[in-house]
Amino acid sequence: MQSPNDMSVAQAGAPTGVRQMDDALELLLQRLWQRARDLKYVLLFVVAATILLGLAVTLLQTPAYEASSRIEISRIDSGAPDSEDLRFDMQVRDRQYYETQYELLQSRFLAERVVEAENLAQDPAFREAFDVEESDLSPSALASRVSSAITIVPVENSQLVDIVATTPDPDVSALLANAWAEQFLSANYDKRFGDTQLARERLESQLAELRVALEESEAELASYANENEIVVLNSPATETGQAQAGQETLSTSQLSALNQALIAASLRRIEARSALDAERNASDIDGASALRSRRAEAEAQLANLRTTLGPSNPRVLALEAEIESLDRSINTEGGVMSSARQAAYESALAEESELRERFNTARARYLAEQNLGTEYGILRREVDTNRELYDALLQRYTELGVGEAGSNNMTLIERASPPSEPSGPSLTRNLLIALIVAALLSLAIVYLADFFDRSLRHISQIRQQLGLQVLGAIPEAQSDNMVEELLDPKSELTEAYGSTRTSLLSAMPDDARRIVMFTSTRPAEGKTISSLALARSLQRVGKKVVLLDLDMRRAGLSRLLGFNARVNGLSELLAGSMTEPNIVTLEDHGVDFMPSGSIPSDSGDLIARGGLKRLLADLEEAYDYVIIDSPPVLGLADAVEIGHLAGGVVFAMQANETSVYAIRNALARLRQPGVNIIGALVTKVDQRNDEYGYGGEYGYGYTYQSSEA
Repeated sequence: MQSPNDMSVAQAGAPTGVRQMDDALELLLQRLWQRARDLKYVLLFVVAATILLGLAVTLLQTPAYEASSRIEISRIDSGAPDSEDLRFDMQVRDRQYYETQYELLQSRFLAERVVEAENLAQDPAFREAFDVEESDLSPSALASRVSSAITIVPVENSQLVDIVATTPDPDVSALLANAWAEQFLSANYDKRFGDTQLARERLESQLAELRVALEESEAELASYANENEIVVLNSPATETGQAQAGQETLSTSQLSALNQALIAASLRRIEARSALDAERNASDIDGASALRSRRAEAEAQLANLRTTLGPSNPRVLALEAEIESLDRSINTEGGVMSSARQAAYESALAEESELRERFNTARARYLAEQNLGTEYGILRREVDTNRELYDALLQRYTELGVGEAGSNNMTLIERASPPSEPSGPSLTRNLLIALIVAALLSLAIVYLADFFDRSLRHISQIRQQLGLQVLGAIPEAQSDNMVEELLDPKSELTEAYGSTRTSLLSAMPDDARRIVMFTSTRPAEGKTISSLALARSLQRVGKKVVLLDLDMRRAGLSRLLGFNARVNGLSELLAGSMTEPNIVTLEDHGVDFMPSGSIPSDSGDLIARGGLKRLLADLEEAYDYVIIDSPPVLGLADAVEIGHLAGGVVFAMQANETSVYAIRNALARLRQPGVNIIGALVTKVDQRNDEYGYGGEYGYGYTYQSSEA
C-alpha cells in the first residue's frame, strides 16, 4: 500500500483525491508567502516606518479648507434628430455631452479666465494662501496654481456638478469656487450667444457715437439760431402724423398773419368807399335806376373776375362788397347820413394804412432772414440726418434684444461660502495611504528578494524552470549519523526514501535497464546517502540490489560505509589490475557493495575503456537493480559517460542552496542522446520549518507511514 507521499510524488497514474499543486499562480503565491515569512521582521519595519511617516506628514501638512459651489448643466437638443443622430443611443449622446462639459470644467482656459477676471495677481490673500513669489505672477503660473486647487465632482444620477476649491485660506477657497462657476457659465453663454452679444456691443458703440453727434449738431443749430435771433415754431403735423418738411419761424408766422389782416382791412375800406359813393348818388332822379345799372355792371365784372382771378382775389372781394352796398342802397333808398359813411370810410382807410406799414416791416425782416436761411438749413438737415440714423439704430438694437437673445442652459444653483473648519489633512486617510504604500513596498521587497535569490526555493521551480519530474523530497536528518537513522525503519528519512522508491519505479519505463545512477550539480548535495537509502529501500521490498561507488575521485560512499582506499575496488577492476570484481555484502543494509578502490589519476579514462559496460551487463544479469553513486556533473565528464550506460538518472539537488542556474547548466551537459533523466530528488528539506513547499501542506504531504504497510 502506498503512502500519501508516494501517491503525490508519482505524478503518472496518481489516485483520485490526492491534492496536486500544478497551478503555477498558486505555487507562486505560496512561494512568496513563505518568502514573506522569512522577511517578516524587515516587513514589520517597513510597515512601522511607513505608518510613522504618514503620521509625520499629517502633523506637518498645512490645513486645507474646502469650499464648494454647485451648478446645473442641462443638455440642449438641437431639434429633431437627423439620420446620423438616430444611430446613437440617447444615453450615449448624454454621456458624451456631459463628459465634454466635465473636461471643459477642468480646462486651463477656464483657469486663465478666473485669473484674469478676479485679478488674482494683485490679490494679497490669494498670493499669501499659495505662497506666490513675485517671479511667479505670470498668468500661466497662476493658472496652474488655481487649476491644481479645483476638483470637479459630478453628483451621481443628476445634472448637478460640484466645483470644489481646496486652499489654505477659507475665503480664497470660496472665492475660487464661485469665480470658477461664474466664468464657466459666462464662457458657455458666450459660446451660445457670442454673435448676438457681439452685434449688441457693436450697436451700443454706434449708438453712443451717433448720440454724441446728434447732441453736438443740435447744440450747434440752437447756438446759431440764438446768435441770429431765429425763433423756430413747431411744424404742424400732416394728416398722416408726419411733420412737414419745413419748419415755420416767428418772422414767417408774423408776415402771414399781417398779410391776412391787410387783405381784410382792404376789403373793409373798399366796402366803406362803395357805400359812401352809393349814398352820394342816391339824390339823383335816376338814382335808383343808376344804382341798378351800376349793380348789373358790377355783377358782370364780378362774374368775369371770378373766372380769371378766383374767388379769393381782392378785386373779386371788393366787387362783392360793392354789390352788397348797392343792394342796401337800393333797398333803403335813404341809407345812412353821408357823414356816417364818410367816417366809416376814413376809419377803414386808416386801419389799412397801419396794417400795410406793419406788413412792410415784417416783410423786410423776413427778407433779412432769408440771407441766414441757407446756413440754418444746412445745420437743420444735419440734425435731421443724425436723428434718423440714431432712431434706425435704436430700433435695430431693440429688435435684436427681443428677437435674438436667449437664456443660458447652465445655472448657478448654490454659491460657495467660506468653510468654518478645515477638511484636511485627514489622519485616517493618510494612515490608510501609508498602509497601502507599506503593502506595496512589502510586496515589492518580497518579490525582488525571491527574484534575485536563484537558489532552489520551491518545488514549483523544478517543474517550471527545469522541466523535471519530482521523485521525492528528502527531509533533513535529525541526527549527525544518517546511516544509523536509515537503519530505523520508522524514521522520517526511511519513509521519505520509501516514497521516492515508489515514484522512481513508476517513472522508469518497463523496458529500461534496471541500472539507476545518482548524480548532482556539485558535491555534498545528498546523492551519496540517497543512493544507499534507495538501495536499502529496494532491498526491503524484496529486490536484489548491488551498490557501486563510481565517484572514484572522492569515494564518498566507500568512506561512509567504512572502506578506505586500500581496499581494492572499481578503480583496480577497470584499470585491469583485478580480474574479478570485489563485491562486499553489507549485512546491516542487506545489499551488495563494490567500493571505489584507490583514487585513480584519471577516472574518466577508466570509465570510457569499456570495462564498466561489461561489468554493468554482468551485474544486470545477477541483480534486480544496480544502483550507482556517480560523480557530480559540473567540472567532470564521468557522470555523462556513466549516464549513457545507465537505464535512468536521478538528479539530486539540495533545497535552499543549489543555484537554479547551476542546475540548468548541469542538466544541459547531462541531456545528451542516450541519457535518460528520470527525475529530480530534493534533499535536506527542513521539515520543522518547511517554508518553501517541499513538504507538509505546501508540498507532498508526508505522513511517514510504513511503505510496506
